Amino acid sequence: MSLHAILDRFPRIALISLVSVSVLLAPSDGLAQDGTPRERDKPREMPNIHYFTETPRRDTALQNFHFFVKVMGKDRQLWSGDLWLAEYDGARIEIDLQDINPKCSYEERRKVSRNSGLVLTLRSWDGVDGYGFWLRSYWTHRLPQCDELRNEISWISIPVELDEGETETFTGNSGLSVELTRQPWIE
Repeated sequence: MSLHAILDRFPRIALISLVSVSVLLAPSDGLAQDGTPRERDKPREMPNIHYFTETPRRDTALQNFHFFVKVMGKDRQLWSGDLWLAEYDGARIEIDLQDINPKCSYEERRKVSRNSGLVLTLRSWDGVDGYGFWLRSYWTHRLPQCDELRNEISWISIPVELDEGETETFTGNSGLSVELTRQPWIE
């Protein structure tokens, strides 16, 4: 059957099929003749400057940060580990812990548990003179008395300035403490 006979018999379906085939066989114009991306298709480069002062920023390698973090809640270690962050991407952990209070009697343990929730965020901010960090953490926890069903909230929200190799401990209310050690960035 010829193409004219198909078009006469099924004009709409044949035309759609013909257009589809021609679109599939059309050469892609996303690349130049030699196979490299055309200039207009390359991602544009963002200027690495401070927008308010229009002064150059530091090199990209200096915008990456590594911290070892240890979080204590009263006499209990809640979390410890490494956090990796960059100028435009902070670090965040969330922990939800539920266990029993070992100091309570068997009967009290059946109805009372220690619920504990920890959220910690660490972000960098870029000042013209160097980088600083913002530490935010809150810890919700059950009071330690076996006959109590009340929760308490402890928090820290402070700016931090640490050079590589420095360690500092920040304390909040109700026994929350966060120890930060700034480590060198591993290339």
